[in-house]
Amino acid sequence: MKGITKRFGNTLALDGINLVLNGGEVLGLVGENGAGKSTLMKILAGAYARDGGKISVSGGAVELGSPKAGADAGIAIIYQELSLFPDFDAAENIFAGREPLRRDIALAPLNHRQMREEARRLLQNELGVDVPVDRPVRELSLSNRQMIEIAKALSRNADIIIMDEPTEALEEAERKQLIATIKQLQASGKGIIYVSHRIQELLGICSRVMVLRDGRTVADMSVADLDVDKVVSAMIGGSLSKQFPPRVPARSDPSLEVRGLSLPGSFEDISFDVAKGEIFGIAGLEGSGKSALLRALFGQRPYGSGTVKVDGREVLIRDTTDAIRERFAFLPAERKVEGIFPQHSVGWNLSIANLGVLGRITLRPAKEKEVAVRYISALGVKCGGPQAAITSLSGGNQQKIMLARWLLTKPKLLMLEEPTRGVDVRAKSEVYALVQAAAKDGCSVLVVSADNAELLGLCHRVAVMFEGRITTVVEAAASKEETLALHSVRPPETLSEMGGING
Repeated sequence: MKGITKRFGNTLALDGINLVLNGGEVLGLVGENGAGKSTLMKILAGAYARDGGKISVSGGAVELGSPKAGADAGIAIIYQELSLFPDFDAAENIFAGREPLRRDIALAPLNHRQMREEARRLLQNELGVDVPVDRPVRELSLSNRQMIEIAKALSRNADIIIMDEPTEALEEAERKQLIATIKQLQASGKGIIYVSHRIQELLGICSRVMVLRDGRTVADMSVADLDVDKVVSAMIGGSLSKQFPPRVPARSDPSLEVRGLSLPGSFEDISFDVAKGEIFGIAGLEGSGKSALLRALFGQRPYGSGTVKVDGREVLIRDTTDAIRERFAFLPAERKVEGIFPQHSVGWNLSIANLGVLGRITLRPAKEKEVAVRYISALGVKCGGPQAAITSLSGGNQQKIMLARWLLTKPKLLMLEEPTRGVDVRAKSEVYALVQAAAKDGCSVLVVSADNAELLGLCHRVAVMFEGRITTVVEAAASKEETLALHSVRPPETLSEMGGING
């Protein structure tokens, strides 16, 4: 790619970008949200038209005016925001638009058997994961859906594969399997562009890293010459203070008391306390029950038995209305699907959970705007004001708006599911500061995350779940990532037989 430019209205999104990818190379592409990474990759995949510059593949100039043109040129892209048909099964999604046909049945020509056999081969043999290929993908976990996206790209036998945040939704074992697959693709001569905010992971996978800032290339270096600090410095144009702010001491009195909470098929006999001002983490693999627990406490999936107390008073959470009435707040992992209202403005998205404070019988637009402007300024949200479309914001700024929505309710319990998924290093630091500020004000915080380093850096204590039960609760400041990882894959009695986690 030579001299690539792209404008959106008066905004110059890309300013003369040059990118070279060699066969058998894994090129890392990093930058803050809004730096131009996704725009550049969409141009390469044919989803966006470039305004200037040239693209050559295997020495020949190409015109990539559509995604089909990109695919025909041997380019496959795995988007961070998954592009699956929710009512199709895995096999139908992998081969959508390229379905094998049967010649013997004119009225039902699709060869579903062949599709499912090939889908199983890709998922099990190529990626080493066991994903049901005949169930609608809406019923599958986020990590399973991510693996289906990857299998779809592999099925096209592309020579150039773009992976946009491919491990954000994956657990540790799945990440390792994906990295092994990338190494295999690299050995077979494929060129891979790896876009990620996980800089340490990226440095372990890639041979070269290219950094974008404000639509321009500011670094293109071998990983041998880089470390995390150098990459972050290039991304933001300076140094970043400590990623995790100092922990604020929690109060001694419990605000949330959970006893014997059970939801058949998801979790069983869950008990824990969270003090006022405490940030309590929950670790565990996909399917361990950690996300189901948050959703049960928010009334999305009502628990079957057990008790929940808030400030010593037993409460009954039957639905989300009950949860909000008790001043529970919940930020889901899938921001685009469950968090934002994409057809509405920033101000609308910020105020939707707080209509009671913005008017009684009718909404007071002036009050809504005043509140929105105040929070946008206080949180450093980069946008064109309350009237800007929420979809025009970067992932990190959308996440801050989602947090602001719930902080405005002055919650007693703030529940966060993967709070920094898909946001850059600076935005992560800002989100952590907001969470710490809420805790300092006396809010109890529950954090579910697949990132053990995040849990240990942000939280006071961390509970680990395995097959629907809490296996241990550790002090975050005195624990290691390996401790959480080991308790996530083995029941407590197995660890005892091994001589403990250090045995």
